[in-house]
Amino acid sequence: MSDDWSEKLSKMKEERLTGWNKQKPAFTFAKSREFGSGLRKASLYADLGLADATDGQFHGEIIKIKNDAHTPQGTNGMHRHEYDFQFNYVLAGEIGFVIEGINDNPGDEKLVFRAGDTYFLSSRVQYNETHLSEDFSVLQVYAPAKASTEQLTPENM
Repeated sequence: MSDDWSEKLSKMKEERLTGWNKQKPAFTFAKSREFGSGLRKASLYADLGLADATDGQFHGEIIKIKNDAHTPQGTNGMHRHEYDFQFNYVLAGEIGFVIEGINDNPGDEKLVFRAGDTYFLSSRVQYNETHLSEDFSVLQVYAPAKASTEQLTPENM
């Protein structure tokens, strides 16, 4: 174990999450993965089975662009989710963001995430996906599996 990792671990609290007794193993395989509709009309979604495996505590999906419904200048509009947890790992392409309290003022630097980058969005933070490349795909995990989305400005895809 590296010294850097040992130091990080020593600063973390060891606390167990409660209510995890209903978990069961789940598997998906890329060769049989199917994408379908979901929250956004310009995206396709593949369910990774986490909601069933965790009794609704988490949801995992791969999201990719539906090229016939997407325009590079399109946006999802400012919105927020009722998630307690939202973590994303960019698999391919790039995505641009405006995030409340980070870069939401005129002249603020744009946030762009590319393949290999990650982003964690805090609960109920307002944000807008302002740019999606045609090859964009992301692994997204959030909790709970069933939570509402509040659309604050119109989606324009």
